[in-house]
Amino acid sequence: MSGFDIAAVLDEAWSLTKRQYWYWLLVIVVAVAIPVAIIVVGVVAAIAVPALGAIVIFLGILGFFYTFLGILRNAYNASEGAKPSVGVLLRSDRYWWFLVAGLVYTGIVVVGFFAFIIPGIILAFMFALFPYALIGNPSMTGFAALAMSWELITTSFWRFIGFRIVLIGATVSITVVASVSQSILIGGADDFNLLTGLVSVIAFILVLFVNVFVAAFTYLADALAYRRLSGDGEVVRPG
Repeated sequence: MSGFDIAAVLDEAWSLTKRQYWYWLLVIVVAVAIPVAIIVVGVVAAIAVPALGAIVIFLGILGFFYTFLGILRNAYNASEGAKPSVGVLLRSDRYWWFLVAGLVYTGIVVVGFFAFIIPGIILAFMFALFPYALIGNPSMTGFAALAMSWELITTSFWRFIGFRIVLIGATVSITVVASVSQSILIGGADDFNLLTGLVSVIAFILVLFVNVFVAAFTYLADALAYRRLSGDGEVVRPG
């Protein structure tokens, strides 16, 4: 299994995200809107029928996992140059294994965090690629996907840790700059009026755009890292 060049992976992820950005904006907005809408319906229903409302809210929570898998599936496809799409977002295959493996992953990481934090961070890194293993191997179980993530990252542990540190640093920096810019735009107004309202809306939209870019960039970078480590197909280099 081959390693990967950190700079090359991040550069490709950045270029692909810029090229596919507007498709990502639609996909991520829909991915968030669907489960949020279900949960809102559940909250409203709970006023009249608490039991029914609780069921609908629970379905909305499951919906977050469903659409999150769709986002990761889009990232996996987009790392080959495909355009992200709502159709791919709403596909249901691999969902239940993703849910099971995701719960196992969360449990392992939580236990690791209770064991002096550092083990939790390491375990979070070691199993981070399991969704892409699950997506890229239609016959693989969720447990096998977790094991494959561990195996792949073990073969290039320090490179992957370095990759993750750089990726997290880059995304946090972008997010902080966006948040500070938003605060500057709306923080100077003492009273609410039409102008401050307009500025607030513009600031919100700008932060939304930045957050979508950060999310797409992160998932694409992970998908590219998985492909590099696993040798899973040819990655299309953006022109």
